[in-house]
Amino acid sequence: MAWEGLRLLMHPVALVLLVPGSWGLTVTPEELREVVGGTLLVQCWSSPQEGPYVQKTWCRQRSPGRCTRLVTTSQPLTAVENAQHTIWDHPKAGFFIVTMTQLREEDLGIYLCGSFNSSQNLINTFRNITLVVSPASVSSVGTITWLPTMTALITSPEGTSSPSVNGSEQGESGSSSFPGPASPELLLSVQYGLLLAKGLVLFILCVLLSFWRPRGRRTWLGQ
Repeated sequence: MAWEGLRLLMHPVALVLLVPGSWGLTVTPEELREVVGGTLLVQCWSSPQEGPYVQKTWCRQRSPGRCTRLVTTSQPLTAVENAQHTIWDHPKAGFFIVTMTQLREEDLGIYLCGSFNSSQNLINTFRNITLVVSPASVSSVGTITWLPTMTALITSPEGTSSPSVNGSEQGESGSSSFPGPASPELLLSVQYGLLLAKGLVLFILCVLLSFWRPRGRRTWLGQ
């Protein structure tokens, strides 16, 4: 039983030992926040490499000093994918990139990126990241603008109740809080009434002017 546990510990995709620090420097823990269904992109810096290739890895810390590898590079400039994890290394430029897709709330935890020493089963840590995955908020789906609530009475056929606007109750005594648009028949009636009134006024003025027009002087010629 003890031998089986030791074999699991030494398995290349199981727990590995952690070496704190990058190039002898202390790694400061940091926190990154993402939402469910989102993608985490992490860029890890290392010293530019020449000569034999050194593998890079992305792991999840299970206990202090021990970490479970999730994805590890096999060669430079070649992406390696494992489930939701992808890693790509550019050793001469001195950095590698890790992505985690389709994040879930259970992905919350501590993750480390670093170089991997397969012969000693050790990881030299470059970044220590606490990942927090939160449920997607309403604002991430779309912004909803709420308009001010208005109360208005809407006419309905007899025998049915009058609905309200925006869920508000009808106005008291069946009155409307703002006037509705006038019907076309009412507008035509008003226009015809105005035309008739103007015509009547013009007729009266013409009659008055005909009576008050000055008469010319008449001269009678003798025979």
